[in-house]
Amino acid sequence: MDLLYPDYSKDNIYTLACGISSFLGVERNCISKMEVHGKRIALVLLDGLGWSTLSKVGIPKEARKITTVFPSTTSTVITTLFTAMTPGEHGVLGYNTFVKRMGGIINTLRFTHPSVNQRDSFKDSISFDKVFPNVKGYLKEVDRNSKKTLEIVPKGLDGNEFSKATHENTTETKTFSNLWDALYIFSDALQRDYEFVYLYIPDVDTMSHKYGPYAEPTLSTAKAVFESIYNVAKIYQDRFSTFITADHGHVTVSDSVIIMDDKNLMEMLDIPPYGDSRALFMRTRYELLPYFAEKYSSIKVFSKQEVTDGGLLGKVNDLSLVPDYIGIPTDYKSYIFDYKENGDYAKLKGHHGGLLPEEFEIPLVVLGE
Repeated sequence: MDLLYPDYSKDNIYTLACGISSFLGVERNCISKMEVHGKRIALVLLDGLGWSTLSKVGIPKEARKITTVFPSTTSTVITTLFTAMTPGEHGVLGYNTFVKRMGGIINTLRFTHPSVNQRDSFKDSISFDKVFPNVKGYLKEVDRNSKKTLEIVPKGLDGNEFSKATHENTTETKTFSNLWDALYIFSDALQRDYEFVYLYIPDVDTMSHKYGPYAEPTLSTAKAVFESIYNVAKIYQDRFSTFITADHGHVTVSDSVIIMDDKNLMEMLDIPPYGDSRALFMRTRYELLPYFAEKYSSIKVFSKQEVTDGGLLGKVNDLSLVPDYIGIPTDYKSYIFDYKENGDYAKLKGHHGGLLPEEFEIPLVVLGE
């Protein structure tokens, strides 16, 4: 399969972020920015709703296809979305990433070791901004005296270290228990005098991981979630310009390769592969290209030089953030390194993180602009 490569100068979640940041009065040194118009802005992020999934349930006339960032995973995308920085600038490179300051790999969303379920286990020892010093959320810089902002997130996702560093610097935070609760809060917010409203819905991603992106339960969820949000935004389009988008799509996994069982590869790597199951970040003193060409020919391997020269991570301010190699599958397999004994990672039917169209193409629906 042909890979899609990020272009951070065109219609991309990064240029959308730059446009929203500018709308809120915070200018970033962006490669390019999407024009964002309106008196008030609502941003809706539907986790996991790739273009290919939405196309199965009906694409509205206001939709256009854009791309996400690499790696195409939630923590990297949300950090880009609320910093208006490319992944190579902010340094949150995948669900799990290597942090030299911490001496190893950490889970970026949970701010903990990948084997630990508890959120924020590191926070009593070190702050998030010390671990990720380049994460500069623009909402911290918005003038609260002149702009009233709101975030609406699932109960339990508020107050954690990742959220506080990225999007939880709004004037207000409201939480919801289920989709119908979220719709009520969102509808109410669009009737009030906020300048910016952010809504995050995780349901499509949850179902895609469990059943696959095109399974009936996932498509039913996608239809219900998207149409409900779309209909609410349509009602209030005279008051708010609403931008409905996603962080990534999913591929249906054809097979799970337990890469941690490859003793030869593990011996060549200085640390376990990190990133995601479909974006393998590798640090090593060895030449990996011949080994991958023989053993994993369906994985396209990029050297550190190719990553930086090709702009895979956008602008890169600190070369130490870039691994020696990045492996990206051109097939539909997941490549698993699970830190948990008897973990469920390999059992998931939908995965993402890579550069296939199903993972990388996302919708952008703009209402009321």
